[in-house]
Amino acid sequence: MIRCLHITLALFTLLLLSACASKAPDRKTLAAAGNVAAPTPFEQLTFKAEGKTVYEDHGKFIMLEGSKCMQRDNAMEPAVITQWLEMPGYVDSGTVVLNGWDLRYLKQDREVNSLRAEITRSKLVKNTGSTFLVFEAQGKLEDQNRNDAFEFCVFFTAFGYRSVEVDAVIDEDYAGMEAAMLQDKKQGAVATLENSGHKGTVRRYDALAIIPRGFDFQFADSFECEWRWSLCKWSDRVDYPLLQMAYNLSQTSATPNQSGSPNWATQTIFKDNDIRTHRIKTRAALIHGRSIKVRADFLALNPRSGKADTCRKSVDGVVRTQTIQIDELPFDYAIPMLTGWDLTHECEQQKLQRAGIWIHDIRFDPRSHRLEYKVSSILRDQDGAPSFNSAHRVTVLGLNRLSSSAQQRVPRFQLKLRD
Repeated sequence: MIRCLHITLALFTLLLLSACASKAPDRKTLAAAGNVAAPTPFEQLTFKAEGKTVYEDHGKFIMLEGSKCMQRDNAMEPAVITQWLEMPGYVDSGTVVLNGWDLRYLKQDREVNSLRAEITRSKLVKNTGSTFLVFEAQGKLEDQNRNDAFEFCVFFTAFGYRSVEVDAVIDEDYAGMEAAMLQDKKQGAVATLENSGHKGTVRRYDALAIIPRGFDFQFADSFECEWRWSLCKWSDRVDYPLLQMAYNLSQTSATPNQSGSPNWATQTIFKDNDIRTHRIKTRAALIHGRSIKVRADFLALNPRSGKADTCRKSVDGVVRTQTIQIDELPFDYAIPMLTGWDLTHECEQQKLQRAGIWIHDIRFDPRSHRLEYKVSSILRDQDGAPSFNSAHRVTVLGLNRLSSSAQQRVPRFQLKLRD
C-alpha cells in the first residue's frame, strides 16, 4: 500500500512539473463523434503500460517494447498518450526510443494538412523502493477543417541499465532536442535539417548515438476554399492528397568534433504529385559514453513525382510485415532504433486513410550476438488500391559492459599513521 502511494505521489508530482514546464494493439471503433472523452494524463497513469521484456541481464540491463493507441473525435488537439513502465531497482539510467507510429482516419479517407508522431517527454523516476520510466507521446492527423476522428498508435522500445556496469549518459532526455524549418517549394522535395548539440557536451573519448523521438510535417498555412456543402472559413488550411512521406536521421560520426559537440542531420520528404512549401519539425535525444557503439544502415531518399510508369491496380492496402536478422553484433546489448523510413503510393497521389511503420517482436541473443526484429508498414486510401512501397533504416545502438578494472577505477586515499 505504501509503495503504491509513493508511485502515485511521484507520478502526480511529475505531471505538475510537466504542466509548469510547458503484436499491434487492439483497435476499437469510435462510438459517435463528441461522445468519447479522451482520458486525462492522470487517468492514463493509473494503468501500467503494456510493455513486455525483450531481454534482461539481471542486475545490469533490461530492454522492453510496447505500444499504445488513442482515438480522438477531431484534430483540434493532438492525441496525448502518457505511459509508465516499471523498471528493476538496479536501473539508475534509462530512456525510451520512438520505434514506430500508426495514424488513420476512423471514418473515411481524406486529404492531409499535417501529420505528427513524437515522444515529447521522458523521465526516469526513482522513488523509495521503486523505479519507473514515464513518457508522453503525441500524435495528430488533420485535414483542412480538422473535424475528422482519427487514431494514433505509438510503438516504443525502452531500456535501462546500471551505470556502474555501463558507461553511458543520456542528454536532453526530458524534452529532447527540436529542429524546425520551412521548406520552400523552390528548394526541392528533400529537406535537410542539420543539428549540433551544445559545445563540450561529449567527452573526447566518448562515442555517441542519436535517439529518434519523432517528426511533425505540415503543409504551409495558406487559405484554401474547397467546394463542399458547408461554407468556407478563414481558418481552413490547405490540404493535399499524399504521394510520398519519408524521414532519415543520420549521424555524421559516432565521435564528437574537436569542440566536443555532437552533429547529425535529418532528411525528410512530404509531398503530393507536386512539390509544396511545408514545415518540418524533428525531435531527438542523445546518448554518449565509453560503452556506446553504433551500427548504422543506409537509406537513400529519392523523391517521386507524378504518375509511375508501372502501376498495379490490384487491392493491396494491407499491413506488410517482414523479419530482419542481424548476426555477429560485437555488443553485449543491442537496441534497434528506427532511424529512417520511406512510404510511397505506387502509382500517384491518393487521399489518405492510414499510414504507419513500426518495429516489433524484438529478440536479442547475447550468446550468438544475434538481433532479430519485425517491421510492419501500411499506406493506403479508402479502397486500398493501388499498392504502396516502403523502405526502412535501422541503427543498432550497442552497449558494452565496463571491464572489472574500469569499474574499480575510482579515487583512493591512503592514510599513514606515525608513532
